[in-house]
Amino acid sequence: MRTPGRRWLAIVFYAASLVSVAVLSAYVSRNLSGRGPIPERSQFARRLPGSPDGDAWRFSFFYATNRATDAENDAFDGDGRRMSDQISTGTFDVRISSRLPVAPWVWFDDELMKMVGRTDLSNDEAFSRLREAVAASPDRSLLIVVWGWRDWFHSAAMRTAYTAYVLDINTPVLLFDWPGNQGEGPTGYLASRRVAHQAGPALGQVLVRLVRESGAERLWLVGSSLGCQTICDAFSWMMTQPDATRAGPGIDHVVLSAPDVSAREFDDRFAAEITALARHLTAYVASNDQALLLGNWINGSRRLGRPDVAAPQADESGTQLQGALDLLDLQAKGAHNIAVVDATPINRKRNLHHFFTDSPEFFDDLYRHLLQPDNPVGRRLYPVRTESGSTFWILWNY
Repeated sequence: MRTPGRRWLAIVFYAASLVSVAVLSAYVSRNLSGRGPIPERSQFARRLPGSPDGDAWRFSFFYATNRATDAENDAFDGDGRRMSDQISTGTFDVRISSRLPVAPWVWFDDELMKMVGRTDLSNDEAFSRLREAVAASPDRSLLIVVWGWRDWFHSAAMRTAYTAYVLDINTPVLLFDWPGNQGEGPTGYLASRRVAHQAGPALGQVLVRLVRESGAERLWLVGSSLGCQTICDAFSWMMTQPDATRAGPGIDHVVLSAPDVSAREFDDRFAAEITALARHLTAYVASNDQALLLGNWINGSRRLGRPDVAAPQADESGTQLQGALDLLDLQAKGAHNIAVVDATPINRKRNLHHFFTDSPEFFDDLYRHLLQPDNPVGRRLYPVRTESGSTFWILWNY
């Protein structure tokens, strides 16, 4: 007959065994199964170069814009919509609270983020300062950000600061700003699409000069939505420049998030142009993207960022695995530097389009992907292999 002391000892031992098994199972799942540990936002605290400013931090960013900057257009303090054939450059400073969350619209909350200065610089001075900032970064890197429809300069600048802070890589950051705010509704969208095409050569000029003069060994170009169209047209323009093509891949990584680009045109033309001048190309897509569903209808063609769903298969979370992606066809043909990441599981907020600003999972994955593009270990990715032998990745939510 057991004594009460032995009975309690057995209960404690049993409970401890259960806890040990749970801890060991969690460790194996997170570190030895290919998923890796899930990074917390606090783990990325203050890698981005900045200076303390009271109870917040102050950060400086670069910009290049092809908006007309005359007083009548009111490009910087208003919603100037006119495009110029000149590129204006400079820096802007943003004060950011350490309490900043990953959430929609926080870049418009003055208590969390506020622009506290802007300095106009000549192109030569701006590129000189960029070169110094790149040389001071540990990876000799430069991050270029391009936004899409409806952004005016201030909103694009604040979203750039927000993205840089949350991504938190120790690198200088350059906003390429174009007048995408051509109005609301279908008419405004189509006007912005025309301007997106027209802005491509200006971005191309900036990229060519950055490749030549910045000294960056890792030049990252990240675009979202309609800004991806400007990126594609920039590469088309660069392919017409002998100096740009002769140098080979001068850009380390191009990332297209929810790209509002014709899937067929990308397959026929843009993918080859980008991969000729960049070492890696990644598209984050979502089959539930409602904004790009509307884009399909307005443009009369499927958008790259919203792939068709072929023979849907529901997994245990209810997510549909999609196929029939033009990008995967290119991958099967030998374009191994192209990656497709299905962001459908993390595309949960607003109009099911803005996972590239609203999802902490996206920032965590992008952080790892930019720094180690060939290493999926440690990322919350599930590989799916198609019948053609291509692989795309599903990005799981927390």
